[in-house]
Amino acid sequence: MVDRRIAFRGVIPVLMLSLWTCGRAAADAAELFVSTTGNDAWSGELADPNADRTDGPLATLHQARDQARQLKAAGPVTVWVRGGIYSMQQPLVLEPQDSGTAERPLVFAAYPGEQPVLSGGRRITGWQRGPGELWQVELPEVRAGQWYFRQLFVGSSRRQPARSPNDGYHRIAKLLPGPPIPNAKPVARDKFVFAPGDLQPWPQLNDVRVVLMHSWETSMHPLKSVDTETNIVEFAAPMSEWWSIGYWEDAQRYYVENAFELLDQPGEWYLDRATGVLSYWPLDGEQLETLDAVAPVLTELVRLAGNADEGRFVEHVTLRGLTFHHADWVLSPQGNSSTQAAVMVPAAVMADGARHCVFEGCEVAHIGTYGIWFRRGCKDCRIERNRLFDLGAGGVRVGEASMAPSDETESSRIVVDNNHIFDGGHVYAAGVGVWVAQSSHNRISHNDIHDLRYSGISIGWNWGLEPNRTHHNVIEFNHVHNLVHGVLSDAGLIYCLGVSPGSVIRNNVFHDIWPYEQPPFGWGIYLDAQCGNYLVENNLVYNTRSGGLMFNNGGHAHVIQNNIFAMSADYGLWPYSEKRPSSFQRNIVYLTQGTLLIPYGERSLKERLAANEPPGDWDRNLYWHTGGGARLRFYRRTFAEWQALGLDRTSRIADPRFTDVGVGDFRLQPDSPALELGFQPFDISTVGLYGDPAWANEIRHADCPCRPLPPAPPPPAPLRVNDDFEKTPVGQTPAHARVSGEDSGAAIRVSADRAASGRQSLKITDTAAVQPSWQPHFYYEPYRTEGMVRHRFDVWMEPDSQFFTEWRDASDYPQNVGPSVRFDGNGNVAVGGKVLARMPAETWFRVEIQAVLGPAAPRTFQLTLTPPGAESQTFTELPMSGAEFRELHWLGYSSTAAADTVFYVDNMSIP
Repeated sequence: MVDRRIAFRGVIPVLMLSLWTCGRAAADAAELFVSTTGNDAWSGELADPNADRTDGPLATLHQARDQARQLKAAGPVTVWVRGGIYSMQQPLVLEPQDSGTAERPLVFAAYPGEQPVLSGGRRITGWQRGPGELWQVELPEVRAGQWYFRQLFVGSSRRQPARSPNDGYHRIAKLLPGPPIPNAKPVARDKFVFAPGDLQPWPQLNDVRVVLMHSWETSMHPLKSVDTETNIVEFAAPMSEWWSIGYWEDAQRYYVENAFELLDQPGEWYLDRATGVLSYWPLDGEQLETLDAVAPVLTELVRLAGNADEGRFVEHVTLRGLTFHHADWVLSPQGNSSTQAAVMVPAAVMADGARHCVFEGCEVAHIGTYGIWFRRGCKDCRIERNRLFDLGAGGVRVGEASMAPSDETESSRIVVDNNHIFDGGHVYAAGVGVWVAQSSHNRISHNDIHDLRYSGISIGWNWGLEPNRTHHNVIEFNHVHNLVHGVLSDAGLIYCLGVSPGSVIRNNVFHDIWPYEQPPFGWGIYLDAQCGNYLVENNLVYNTRSGGLMFNNGGHAHVIQNNIFAMSADYGLWPYSEKRPSSFQRNIVYLTQGTLLIPYGERSLKERLAANEPPGDWDRNLYWHTGGGARLRFYRRTFAEWQALGLDRTSRIADPRFTDVGVGDFRLQPDSPALELGFQPFDISTVGLYGDPAWANEIRHADCPCRPLPPAPPPPAPLRVNDDFEKTPVGQTPAHARVSGEDSGAAIRVSADRAASGRQSLKITDTAAVQPSWQPHFYYEPYRTEGMVRHRFDVWMEPDSQFFTEWRDASDYPQNVGPSVRFDGNGNVAVGGKVLARMPAETWFRVEIQAVLGPAAPRTFQLTLTPPGAESQTFTELPMSGAEFRELHWLGYSSTAAADTVFYVDNMSIP
């Protein structure tokens, strides 16, 4: 990758020279100068010290701010900041008394041709060789409790705190039981079992932190204890988010940081709080005598400290061409976590109650949080042509998670334009490039956002239909690409929430998002939850994992038109058919692999059809699969069946005739059938950065390689089960099966109480207290699509027990149910509410269910019951329960007794 920092430096002199000329032309404009050779006792009116060093520039921006307060009444004030590094002892705080006016603004600007760096860090010197490969230095302020830091930078690069494992993640070995949690697993929220050797009771344990990787977030947990006999780690405080540990996968990923014993490879470091000793393992080529190491002292570098609730504002202040480096992050004793998008994380540059303020041509880097945040009561401000990188979280934030009580306290009319935001998520992986919430009438345009570990742009903060302030936002001409990198999941190149009338997503290029596998969701345009009323047009979306567009879970009243959704690994689209239908017209959907529509969206379509409501306004679209048009299915329907529903009546299945998708050239050739359908070609050459060539060419879509898609995952191998439960230890769950509902005394475990053959069987324990009524249950995932399937098992029932076993397809319940058979402790065996036979209680009998799978298979199944010492009873042509059962994806057993009771199964066979 080109060193973008070097390219960026060349932009400053041209910009500053122009401003310098304009500034000198204003006769009544005041100028102050700040320099690393200055003195706060001088006047600040000279750019350099005079010959006898009795006058010259100031030494700090803080003194320049104070003197500007006395000058601004007479006219504009510009504070010119000379090149060099300024070690800040406190943030630069600008208050209402520092405000300018439209005619007399206050400007802090880089001196023409120079680069001032405002650093919140301290250079660390005095290194000595330590044990082994380590270099060490003692920091008295740390030992005295006056300083502690969580980041270290060497040269222009971040260094990794001592970590295990060095690459990848550990996995939770076992979850521990805990109190019931609404919508989550009943597991402990402050402890888990780790694999032997992964964790140790290290010294300074309260400084060690475990970082848990959740689907779309992380959480950081200081440790209370590590027991290597039980292999249980306990956090200092329970996790605070709504989900449980292990919510998405039992063997959840995690890593551990900040123990001296983990310092085992070049580039890692550790700070001992008790002794004040900083240890560092140098990289090859680094020299002890010249090591340029910086550790942050400040957590915030600039603050515009207005207060909209009190009617006090910071107005008409501009910061231009300044570089802000080195700011730390803070770890709460209880740990750090956020619901999404690292929403609890502050920024190195904070603004409240700011009006007509500008950050232009600045650089924010080497920080532990977000870059810039216009938080509360900010209006008519601009964030333009800035470069934000090496970020602990994300880039820019506008607004708040909680809705402001008044228009005055809402942040609105903010422009985020022409910024380069990349290389984020180093501390908080869920940080996003640009985050806007409870904020309206903003413009997010011409930004280039890439190489973050979660979403690129996030707009809105309402998952339902409740009132919100996120509306009339325009997101246009952005280039958002190369995100997530397998770190998190359920992300979008752009991610939106809430009902947002007047909001527009247009003329953007979104490409390359590659999430972690649980779940494997990485979308191009992600309109989540009950998001509504977006206009989505003229966007190019390609190279996504799960699909180009998602508007499921209640998405409504969108107008989605004239977009290209191309080359997704798994699916093309995840639509939603809502009562307030969305319009999907004049789009091109182009697949080289995968499936057109994700199956989860079909339920909403069926609901509309059942209610005789319009399923949506889909027409004049062009669909294509390079494997041939026959590869396209609209859920399970052919194109003709889809059109018969009133959808896509004039749309076509045909090759769109792109110029060269192999190199990312999606221009249409003159004979493209999309043009006949009314598709309007749009120009993507102007997306991303613009202006001076040195800036505009720093990164361009035209230079992005078109990466090949990962191979489509193969279909799951058919599961074959032949389990007499003899090989599974007593007390364990059954092999190859998933178990649910083990709560309130309910359990599904291998037992030695009784067996049809051998010594063990599977014991299903139900209780009167467990809810819902169909818990507990267990199931297998056979993945059979055609042919005859015979399922056999032995069962033993107590008189009060009852259960059902059934087969299910992958479509929506209950229409996906095939064979379904109910049993009760009185011996009744029923299908479709009709009792077929009576089997003896408290004795073993054999059950066999067989059916043929496939699209043309008969809609019936056969049941055979064999009681002990008696002839078998066979019942044929029994009706399938659901109309859409075709394939066997789920075969389960559910206990439905409202009593404390048990039943047993043995000799489970799915050949």
